[in-house]
Amino acid sequence: MRTIALLPTLFVLACSSPGPTTTRYLLPTNVPMGTVRMEPPVRVGLDRVDVAPYLGERGVVVETEVRQVRPARYHQWAEPLSDGLRRFLQAEISNALGYDVSDDSRQRAHWDRSIDVIIDRLHGNLSGEAKLVARWRVVSEAGVTEAVSYRFAATEPLPRGGYPGLVDAEITLVRNLAVAIAESLRGSP
Repeated sequence: MRTIALLPTLFVLACSSPGPTTTRYLLPTNVPMGTVRMEPPVRVGLDRVDVAPYLGERGVVVETEVRQVRPARYHQWAEPLSDGLRRFLQAEISNALGYDVSDDSRQRAHWDRSIDVIIDRLHGNLSGEAKLVARWRVVSEAGVTEAVSYRFAATEPLPRGGYPGLVDAEITLVRNLAVAIAESLRGSP
């Protein structure tokens, strides 16, 4: 009888125990201290940054089997990934070029070139790697040249275990993408 009387108390205690906590990740967008920007030789703007639909959820994505992915429940991006990627790419492309790249589409009329970026794949796998597949195009706003398209695909080993390591590897990959975009801008007419 005494056991039956304790059941409601045990039930309340079990329901009130804290569950797993959710960890949220941000892409860093800080400019290195002491950075001096030069006057841009051309005005460049980051226009569209789109992500594949499977990356639209908040969870950090892992490929659990071949062609099967799953967003993490308790490891999430702190903001929509397309928004975080836009800010991160703008800062990293600016850092690589040494001058500011605009991300304000209201200034489009003043841009000499615009960049559209599409992230097709950005996830980890159970082998301890992160994968990024992306494409971008550089468009001359003056209509002087045709749009030039580029592709980027790379993997990066996780520098440490778990989701924090996966996020670190993804940041490295996206930073490498930003450097490739900057190089394409240097080489475009």
